[in-house]
Amino acid sequence: MYDVELMSDKLDKYIKEATSNLKNYEYEESYKFIMKAINENPNAPEPHNLLGIWYEFKGNNDLARKHYRIAYVLNPIYKPATINLERVSTLFPYKKIQVNFGEEMKEKTSEKIGEEITKSANVKIAN
Repeated sequence: MYDVELMSDKLDKYIKEATSNLKNYEYEESYKFIMKAINENPNAPEPHNLLGIWYEFKGNNDLARKHYRIAYVLNPIYKPATINLERVSTLFPYKKIQVNFGEEMKEKTSEKIGEEITKSANVKIAN
């Protein structure tokens, strides 16, 4: 019914740790958590998006683009990877487009699912 795969607690923990470490410029520690997340679920787009960010921060835009594309292929509606891919693929660097860690997307998706469940429950009760 929903095109959203629920994350395991482990995967969610690894992603949060990796994101926090990336934001604090702790690259080696973030890389460890990204790899743990990929090992936990290689088909999840979030860890590949974070690995793309990691490579971008390290100055390797070619590998960053590769992992943003992998995230997109795994889930074409995962917008953070699309935004990040667009940013690193332009000829002229767009400083205004910030790195998208995917946190906002997760919050919006959770809210949307909650609204859909509420609507569904209200329809069933009304019938």
